[in-house]
Amino acid sequence: MKSNELLLSDTIKYLRFPMTVGIILIHSDLARVGITIHGVQYGMNYPDWYLYFCVLFSETLSSICVPAFFVISGYLFFYKVDYNGSVYAQKLKKRIKTLLVPYFLWNMIALLFRVVRMSPLFSSVFQNVNNVEFHFSLIRLFNSFFYDDWTNGLFVYPDIGVRLESPIPMNGPMWYVRDLMIIILLTPIVYCLIKKLKVWFLIGMAIVLYYGSYHIFPNMKSLTILIDYFFFFSWGAYYSINKLNIVEQMRRIKYIPILFLILVLLCLITNSTEYNRYVHFPTILTGIVSSVALVSYLLEKGRIHVNETLANSSFFIFALHSLILNEIGKLLFICVGCNDSPLMLLFLYILIPVVTILICVGLYKLLNRFAPGVCSLLTGGR
Repeated sequence: MKSNELLLSDTIKYLRFPMTVGIILIHSDLARVGITIHGVQYGMNYPDWYLYFCVLFSETLSSICVPAFFVISGYLFFYKVDYNGSVYAQKLKKRIKTLLVPYFLWNMIALLFRVVRMSPLFSSVFQNVNNVEFHFSLIRLFNSFFYDDWTNGLFVYPDIGVRLESPIPMNGPMWYVRDLMIIILLTPIVYCLIKKLKVWFLIGMAIVLYYGSYHIFPNMKSLTILIDYFFFFSWGAYYSINKLNIVEQMRRIKYIPILFLILVLLCLITNSTEYNRYVHFPTILTGIVSSVALVSYLLEKGRIHVNETLANSSFFIFALHSLILNEIGKLLFICVGCNDSPLMLLFLYILIPVVTILICVGLYKLLNRFAPGVCSLLTGGR
């Protein structure tokens, strides 16, 4: 029987890898984006069953992953501390190593990837099908690292003809780290609101999110996303600030997994309709609780165990996968003969994330063995 503290630690550590896999599935949704090779798009002719399979794993189940990371981050930020100005300063100093340094390094790596792809030496391998242009200025460099909408960064995509509604850093998934750093700067506000308003603060925010924060700021999608994740960070923080064990508290909520399965089914039924947004948010809430409850139960019973390599490499996988995922997909698609059948697409839908993860884990292990200092910088010492 695990102690409460050990079970808490193992639950958080175990969740890192499957939640990272979920993020990879979001980015490898073949039913939505297909595969584009030399300007030709494949994988867009599919039956309904294939669409719903992808929606289930790449949109519905995976939608809980990023919010869950914010919940865990909020919980760990206030974990076992009496929050004050001194603690705040210490926490910020620590996050320079764990968040800010990896953030800049991975965006630099993404920049190098783009430069290599556009160089004449690799033009035959990476054809510039979108006629991407390179425009350098200090403001464009800043935008590429923090707020790139495909038109205001170092690399401009004129053939796409659209701007991202929610601008992202050059290494796309790093928007999570960017927004997390912003929220961490606002933690004095989080602490004061939870202390003064208690659970009513969370209830009020949940109501706003359920009806859609985009109604309040209709033309500011980046801000509405930040508000959404401010709630999830605060949800995790609520447990720590009130000295509550998040695993114990979430396991006390009975029948949530059953409700979660019902909501998942409703998400599939209402997919691509206006009613979907009314079940999407509750699905995320119940999914986070169900994940924590299920993983902690299986760990407690000895049915599953923490794999240290997968847990420790999760941030490395998260940061690297988007840089290689599309190229791995194209390579595998060519290797199977560019077969555009639904069954082959299903096979690729499963194979592409698996191969990507194997490559990322392999590179992590090599780097951790032969250049542990570099690996520590890239992963923030995780």
